[in-house]
Amino acid sequence: MSVRGRRLAAFLPVLVTVLLAGVVGALVIVQDQRQTDQVTRAERIANDYLIEIDTFRSEVAREVNGVREADPGKLRRVVLKAIEDPPKLAGAPAYGREQSKAYAEAQEAQRTFLEPYRQLSRELRRADIALDFIAAARGVLRMRVTELIGTATVTNSAPIRSQVIPAFVRARDTFVRVQVPAGQEELAAQVRNAVQYVIDQATTLADRIDGSQGYSFSYAAPFQSAADAVDDYATVVKGDVAEAINAVTEDR
Repeated sequence: MSVRGRRLAAFLPVLVTVLLAGVVGALVIVQDQRQTDQVTRAERIANDYLIEIDTFRSEVAREVNGVREADPGKLRRVVLKAIEDPPKLAGAPAYGREQSKAYAEAQEAQRTFLEPYRQLSRELRRADIALDFIAAARGVLRMRVTELIGTATVTNSAPIRSQVIPAFVRARDTFVRVQVPAGQEELAAQVRNAVQYVIDQATTLADRIDGSQGYSFSYAAPFQSAADAVDDYATVVKGDVAEAINAVTEDR
């Protein structure tokens, strides 16, 4: 082999190596650019989604604030209507999803941003049941024997047996049919017991009158105690609803 041939044979492996390195380098650059583009796309999708969520929250807050003084049933319907079509996070390239912090934030937001509205819906549903219960309890506890038979001394058991006892029995039985909010069984029993106390005492009064014996009773204490407990429960319900509403309307 000539000198020139030997030199060429020695140079060719180096040239091939340089060419391969150049190709690999170009491929790396292309791959890096592709990955950068994927991350950029994921970032853009995520940021657009987070903006949509913020707009959504503002729109729902406006809807809720417009009817926040409405009864819980109506307010709940407004909330459910307002959140029935929430923003949806668009897909992004796999590498972009894995590497983009903004996309990770958007995914977390997608999992959690509806929860305050769901919590509000649950509170409003509980409040709807609670307010029916509270109204029924207050209606029973507003009853007065004197409104049925007057304030004069009773000397005949007939009005007790025909008016007082039946009226309170009907009130008790009507109240028993009202749905009791979860966890308020003790309060419901307190109201029932207050009404039953009047029924029992009125029955004893009628029996004593028939036996020509004197008798009197007061039901102010059990009625007032039950009424105070109902008012306390009403305050709790109102506070829970207000807190849930504020969670979706404050700073909006």
